[in-house]
Amino acid sequence: MGNCELHLIKGKPIVPQGDDLVVGHISIDSDNVLGALDKLQKMNVPFRKNSSVPAGADAGSMNTNANDDMMSDKIVTQFFVRDPDGYYIEVCNCDETLTKYCLGEKDALPGYEEGVKPFSFATASATISLMQRWVDKLDARKEQTKKLSEKVKKETDGSVEEIAKLLGYKPACEVDATILQTLKDRHSIYSDIWQNEEVDDIESVLVAAGNGELYVLLLLPNMIRPSALIFTLLHTKIFYLDPKSAETIVKLRTEFNGRLICRPPVVFEADGTKYNPEPIVTDLGTRGLTQ
Repeated sequence: MGNCELHLIKGKPIVPQGDDLVVGHISIDSDNVLGALDKLQKMNVPFRKNSSVPAGADAGSMNTNANDDMMSDKIVTQFFVRDPDGYYIEVCNCDETLTKYCLGEKDALPGYEEGVKPFSFATASATISLMQRWVDKLDARKEQTKKLSEKVKKETDGSVEEIAKLLGYKPACEVDATILQTLKDRHSIYSDIWQNEEVDDIESVLVAAGNGELYVLLLLPNMIRPSALIFTLLHTKIFYLDPKSAETIVKLRTEFNGRLICRPPVVFEADGTKYNPEPIVTDLGTRGLTQ
């Protein structure tokens, strides 16, 4: 189902109300959509037909209801039915029309207008330039991380303390309780980078990294009067910690160990018994985390 997941959960359904068809639904493509319609009618199954998807030029109109016979192969035909819980299921012939156009298998779809005006040359050039700068920065960051990872493997034993020392971090005197709790919460999220550490080791990583990187919140531009500035300094937290430096240690330790750990969520049996599934360990080999 592509990048979607279908979860079957016993409980009270939360289904869309009203007549709007622009809602979440499951789509089933058919090479005989009118045959499907005939079966729906014979079984007296209530259905609705979408009229918002453009039709082909020979349909004579820009909606799917243009022709009663709907026999044009250029028309995107969609029928919507509700399952017993009220969820919408769509039956369509999208593969022969809109899907091939969207995937580039068709150069054009007659009568279809996207409604988006093309960029001017100046706008397009500026956008491409900006995107290229982002890509260059990302490539540079990946290369920097790769070199740093190689240095960690050569000059440290992979411990938290030695990696923190190599990075030049100054240890904190005490752990920030708020950040610690946040990272412990993240440890329960499947595939989060912090799952590569044991829960009991998170505190030592955070302390070694000095709790995180210090950031400064910019004051509002209109806070220019001395009285307003003093009030802001007294009543606003202008500094905050971000655990990115601690996360860097975790990533480098993961690279050093050569394996990526993902911990599935807790499972409850029908009798209420709880157990933790075994972690899923992936060998990174030579590709590392940046690949």
